[in-house]
Amino acid sequence: MQAEDFYDSIRVGLISMLPRLKRFADLLAGGRSAGAALLGRSLQRMLAEEHRYQRGTALDRWAFAEIYRLWLDELRDHADPIRQPKIDDASFARLFRSENGEAVDAFTIGFLRSLPPQQRLTLLLVCGERFDHIDAGGVLDVTAETVGARLVRIVASLADGLSARAGESATIETLYREETAA
Repeated sequence: MQAEDFYDSIRVGLISMLPRLKRFADLLAGGRSAGAALLGRSLQRMLAEEHRYQRGTALDRWAFAEIYRLWLDELRDHADPIRQPKIDDASFARLFRSENGEAVDAFTIGFLRSLPPQQRLTLLLVCGERFDHIDAGGVLDVTAETVGARLVRIVASLADGLSARAGESATIETLYREETAA
């Protein structure tokens, strides 16, 4: 299913997107059980407020944004909204199993876990859900430029992690040849 799919009934559309929405909610909430609870609350709210969905709008974009907004609202109700729920490495790794059940390598899990939550969500929406920068920004309530900047920071972090893993410093090549003095 692509990000551009539209539906006449949000109930049918939401049902078809449940695996995608579940993965997003799990990542937001920091685990499968907390994600299932967040998704349940979000679905109840979406169905109760179905009138807010504008026909012709891509339902997946609207649904992802609604889950994210509910999560933010609930975070704001806590004393320390920046603090993320603690989850052990094994539980975090299970969030990223492939569709055929294969585990993701330890380096990738460690890298994803080290990312700040907003960067992790941006990566999921752009690379995992194939949203463009504008749509991902719409879900996360930021500009497309912010999405792009987050992706640049993610790539820089990955380059740092890979160079540290290889035991050598990362080098950046320029697109221009250096002129040598004659």
